[in-house]
Amino acid sequence: MNSKELKMQKYFDATTSAVRKQDGFIYRLISGTLFINIFVYAIFGYSLSTSQLHYNRLAEIATQNMAKALDTNLCDIFDKIDIGLSAVGFESEKQIARNGINKESLNAYIAKQIHQLPGLYGIRVTDIQGNLLYGTDIPDGKPINVSDRDYFRQLRENSHQKHAVSKLIQGRISGKWNLTIAKRINNPDGSFAGIVLGMFDVNYFDKLFSQIDIGKNGAMGIRDPDFKLVALQPKGEEPGSQIGSDVISKKTRDMIRANPITATYKTVFARDKKERMVTFRKATNYSFYVFSTIAPSDYLSAWRKELIIALILAICFTLTTVTSAYMMLKSNVTTLLHAEAQRYGEEMRQQNEELIAAMLRIKRLEGIISICSHCKKIRTEQQNWEQLEKYITEHSDAMFSHGVCPECAKAHYGISV
Repeated sequence: MNSKELKMQKYFDATTSAVRKQDGFIYRLISGTLFINIFVYAIFGYSLSTSQLHYNRLAEIATQNMAKALDTNLCDIFDKIDIGLSAVGFESEKQIARNGINKESLNAYIAKQIHQLPGLYGIRVTDIQGNLLYGTDIPDGKPINVSDRDYFRQLRENSHQKHAVSKLIQGRISGKWNLTIAKRINNPDGSFAGIVLGMFDVNYFDKLFSQIDIGKNGAMGIRDPDFKLVALQPKGEEPGSQIGSDVISKKTRDMIRANPITATYKTVFARDKKERMVTFRKATNYSFYVFSTIAPSDYLSAWRKELIIALILAICFTLTTVTSAYMMLKSNVTTLLHAEAQRYGEEMRQQNEELIAAMLRIKRLEGIISICSHCKKIRTEQQNWEQLEKYITEHSDAMFSHGVCPECAKAHYGISV
């Protein structure tokens, strides 16, 4: 292998080594950038997941607190009504014990009580057959009979039952949706003498709901034991949002069967097909279920802001790392190119020096050289005569060794070589 081939092989080996170093650096740089980004995204993901669980938990607590507040308010209202009806029942029993009920006197007493009881649009008293005889807004003519109502039968057949509350019903006089709260009236001997009943207008719940912040897309409702909708805020246009509707999700029915008192869960509402966080609670001392709900669009609004901020930060971080990696790669390439340029420049310098030296040698031996035709000495530029061997040795890289050619050996030494 000649000198040129050695140089080419050396250059090829150096180039191959530089390419391998560059490939290794690119691999490490890409791997490191990916690892850092994946690690940061994992941290962001874990943080957002934990934050979402936190907001879900806050939503659960919020619905539980709202349901408890609604339960407390509902029971306070019904307890107050129960006390008022007890007073009317006690007055009826006093009049029965004296000389029988005085219609004008009892009606006046009822009118005084109804003004103190929120939500009631009527208080009435029946006889033993269930005919409405006393109280507010009783039409003239044939008496209205309520003996077929569940609350009447319960109180007539159970002397120890304190009160009875109807399911959602429509009044036979007013036609309004109402809940009827009834108290038993006894004769002096303890036998059944009739009932006193108060008709609670379910529209009153709208006023009650307005005092509780349920969020922009939340809802609060009350259902009777048959799951008929007693009250809802806000009301929708769909049939399932109307008073008296028994449209309810299967999950809610299953949750009430499994947890008769209270439960908190997520479900898609049957009436509008939207998911909500729900807490139901059975009213204390009354056979109603109160519901409080909150929509993800409300309780996750702050979390969504966190998500947007996290995504922006993640994108900025990714752009920063990619840009930094690109700059590092560019810097590394520049460094390698600079090193290669220096190495190549050094090789070129050496080659140039060798070339110049060769050219100088060539120049020193070029032109007309004066040589003695007899002794073969050469005349130098300084006009000195030097041996041929010395001149060529001084003016080139050639070296001489001496021997005897066959002709001279025979001529001068008489021998044949």
